[in-house]
Amino acid sequence: MLIGSTIATLYLDSYRTYCMLFEPQEGALALTYLNATTQALDCTRPLAEVIDSAAMQEIETILRPIQGKARSLGVAMTMESVLAHQIPYSNTLTTAELRRIVRLEASEHLPTFDPSQFLATIYPLYGFASNPFTAMSVLVSRPITGVAEHAATLCGADLQRFVSTQTAAHTAFMHSYPEERGVMALCGVQHGYMDISIIRNAVLLYTATVALETDEDDISAEKKSALSFGECCEKAIVEASEAVQSKIDSAYFFGADLTKANLDEAALTLTIPVKRLNPLRQLRTTLEHRLQDYSSRVAHTLVPAVGAALPEVQPGIILSSNLPQQRKVA
Repeated sequence: MLIGSTIATLYLDSYRTYCMLFEPQEGALALTYLNATTQALDCTRPLAEVIDSAAMQEIETILRPIQGKARSLGVAMTMESVLAHQIPYSNTLTTAELRRIVRLEASEHLPTFDPSQFLATIYPLYGFASNPFTAMSVLVSRPITGVAEHAATLCGADLQRFVSTQTAAHTAFMHSYPEERGVMALCGVQHGYMDISIIRNAVLLYTATVALETDEDDISAEKKSALSFGECCEKAIVEASEAVQSKIDSAYFFGADLTKANLDEAALTLTIPVKRLNPLRQLRTTLEHRLQDYSSRVAHTLVPAVGAALPEVQPGIILSSNLPQQRKVA
């Protein structure tokens, strides 16, 4: 799975923004630039404030060395920065019908929901035994799409795609581990939550979000025995396996808050192989030695940034009419 032209990516992580540049070299994909800001964007604020923020100035600084080098730009976002939920789905539904379902579901989770302020994309899920007609809806706010447009203009690039961490991880995994053909769990750990996706080759079967931390103010004293990280993983894997009615063969972990201690605990608790997801496994690089060492150490954090550079394994269905100029409505 290779791209045909040079592409830059931005990953709007919870702690900072990563920028990467990928170029086709000798029949393979090469990482030729990597940089990161020291702070994160606050995309809960109005677009004008986000564009004028110190965090955006940092992004402009790390984009400057690659201006004019990329033909396109891919943007990845954490699951906490988008509005994601599951909706009823059938391939017989029209685009207008899907829009209505998304708006109805979103209005329940976000009463002030304004469809004109979001980029809406859905991803059919094919593994729910109890309800095979389900999809994951992902809504991206106007501040995020506005930042992406601004960054694409600075780069002189076409805005190619928006991806969430779960869908980007699916793509990055398939590119990095072409030999894996079983049912895999991709587990993203960030900000007290674990986002879990179950995939079988090119098919997204299941998604869920698991809280890793308990808010003790909201529970009674007799229920304050929080599960350990390993127990949370075990519970999530069991529930996913039951939902897709299939044994999970392996679990790959990634994310900014993944620690070696957590990975070791998961490996001791789960009865399946547990590994750190390395999205750089199949990539060439021309980075200097210092950056090669850095990228190797934080590879599990860079999963969405790499996934955003590659054509989606399972492209979403774009529903929103409020899209950047380069995007096309389904």
